[in-house]
Amino acid sequence: MFDEKGQLHTLEGVAAATILLLVIVYAIDATSMTPLTSSTSSLHVETELRTLGQDVLNMMDYAEPGYNSVLKNSILQWDGSEYIWNGSAYIIKGGTSPLTNSSLAAILTTTLARQGIAHNVAITFLDNGTPVSRNMIYNGDPSFSAVVVSRKIVLQNTDSNNPGNPVKDIDPSTNLYNIIDIKLILWRT
Repeated sequence: MFDEKGQLHTLEGVAAATILLLVIVYAIDATSMTPLTSSTSSLHVETELRTLGQDVLNMMDYAEPGYNSVLKNSILQWDGSEYIWNGSAYIIKGGTSPLTNSSLAAILTTTLARQGIAHNVAITFLDNGTPVSRNMIYNGDPSFSAVVVSRKIVLQNTDSNNPGNPVKDIDPSTNLYNIIDIKLILWRT
């Protein structure tokens, strides 16, 4: 005696197992695509920070013809001190003297510090043919998801430079004073 329903029950079992397996595979695959996972959300934050940082540098490097940009003036007026954000203003590291009359500080306060975006500003220049890196603003070690945006500033001998500025003339025989690579490092806290 043959039971023809046995084969039908076997096919139903195989079909049900296949459907359950496909649902599990789909659920696992779909979970990694949600915006709440660390990989996609950090990528989104990094992209936003990179765009914001580049916009800030572009804005600070803009100047009307015949005038220096905010970025260039900040480098020319810099005395080599390192500043940190204390929650309300940039102060000299290890002291209480605030960074005053600085357009750079005002712009960074408005665009980054008040939004809770941690940032460092580092500059690199040549000194006797050797690259030297110094921090203008240092707010700690960046996180793993930090982004770096940079801009090059060319200084000429005709630019009035602060006597205490650590940036030196790389070649007195030319009008080129030095080339500054200014880096803005941004990360979320």
